[in-house]
Amino acid sequence: MADTWRGEPLTVAAQLKEDIHYRVHDADTGELLGFGTGRKGSLGTVVAHCAQIQQTHSGRHLVIRQYDQAAGPTFRRPLGP
Repeated sequence: MADTWRGEPLTVAAQLKEDIHYRVHDADTGELLGFGTGRKGSLGTVVAHCAQIQQTHSGRHLVIRQYDQAAGPTFRRPLGP
């Protein structure tokens, strides 16, 4: 499966200027394993953090989802899919 962003392969995906708010969950349990923000569309930041989480939680399948707001006290979804 090719890596994509907004339906386009990463090699041709348009550079974004808005922040990317994301959460990383265990695909089987829904446990929140990490979260962060790629400032000004920094996919590299998101990828590096997800790789670190995968290394820490080897053997687990991850789900990475983009959200419209950063994690914080007003975010009311502690579990994933």
